[in-house]
Amino acid sequence: MTFPSKSPTAGSTLMITLFFCMAIGIVLASLLNLVSSRNRIVIRSLGWNQAIPVLEAGIEEALTHLHDDSSSPSANGWTAGVIAGQTVYTKQRNFTDGSYFYVTLYNATANNPVIYSQGYVLSPLNTNQYISRMVKVCTTNVSGWTYAIAATGTITMSGGGIVDGFDSRNGAYSTATNRNATGEIATTSTAANALNIGTGKVFGTATTGPGGTISLSGGAIGDVSWVTNHTGAEAGWTNNNMNASFPTNAPPGGGPYFAPTVSTAGGSNVTLVPSGTYEMSSFTSSDSTKPMFVSGNATVWVTGSFTVSGSGYVWIQPGASLKLIVGGSMTVSGGGVVNGTSLASNCSLVGLPGCTSITYSGSAAFVGTINAPQAALTVSGSAGAYGAAIVQSANLSGGASWHYDDALGTGNGIAMLSWREM
Repeated sequence: MTFPSKSPTAGSTLMITLFFCMAIGIVLASLLNLVSSRNRIVIRSLGWNQAIPVLEAGIEEALTHLHDDSSSPSANGWTAGVIAGQTVYTKQRNFTDGSYFYVTLYNATANNPVIYSQGYVLSPLNTNQYISRMVKVCTTNVSGWTYAIAATGTITMSGGGIVDGFDSRNGAYSTATNRNATGEIATTSTAANALNIGTGKVFGTATTGPGGTISLSGGAIGDVSWVTNHTGAEAGWTNNNMNASFPTNAPPGGGPYFAPTVSTAGGSNVTLVPSGTYEMSSFTSSDSTKPMFVSGNATVWVTGSFTVSGSGYVWIQPGASLKLIVGGSMTVSGGGVVNGTSLASNCSLVGLPGCTSITYSGSAAFVGTINAPQAALTVSGSAGAYGAAIVQSANLSGGASWHYDDALGTGNGIAMLSWREM
């Protein structure tokens, strides 16, 4: 009896089929794994992106709190705490989808609050786990008077001048009872020696533009205790990240406006300025018989130069205010500008593009603000100034001092300066 033998070809075909099926299985498994990985990446990316709107809600909450509750930082569910020795305020808000934000406020009552907002969303692939992202937002008060002196060029101090801060809401300036380290100076200049402090003392921070340097030769920069007892710059009180622009000023709209009345009674020529807007081609007060008396809330636009010299002076009466807009140079010496209100917010010197020079050396201290982005400011003498300035450059000489008034930093809103993910 003869049995049929199996063909070797049939066995080879079976093996080839098995190997082919195995290869297809490996390819399919790899493809499924790739698809699964891609799906996990897409889902996680969606969760990662969803964290941004959540943390932005935290930023909005913080900005609203800073605007509405500036005098009560613990109001509306904010909790006070201490981190690294500094008082901070925190708040958490939960949403119905399981996401939430946790926001922290540093310097809540200062002119430069810092917001840390962290958003949390449920991880789509892991039970009871979260994806989180955090950003740091630096802000400033929109009043514009954040610095004692802000410039686009060099700020120079000579003769041992002082820049510091005080709060007029707590009374008169006093080195013993009403002095603080808010006398911040800053320039956008990136040049060497952009801030030339010399032997001066800056009770506050000193900031240049990127690459700019600070020159100190016996002076000091820092907190009150540091500047009082040391020379040099205290760690953390200097920086080179100033990035700002100062818009060009414009004359008042409308007009033309009448010149203020000049009274010639008693041999004097007194320029009388009640409430309203006035226009003059120039103004000069060279002696005590030719002063300017401001009795109301007035705006005076001087299209040319403004000069006070000799025994001349400008007097802002208690309860009045003056906004002086100057198109040419401004030189004030002699009796100076006497602010009878003692409030810097009631005296504003505004320089138009043609105002490239402001010199103040009056016997009376200047109490007010200067906004003249194209002007080189020179302040000399011991009378000094109380307020804030935005100028092209500044030179404090002869031991002149500048005292920043914290009350100028109180504005009606907060603006974001930077937004950076941590």
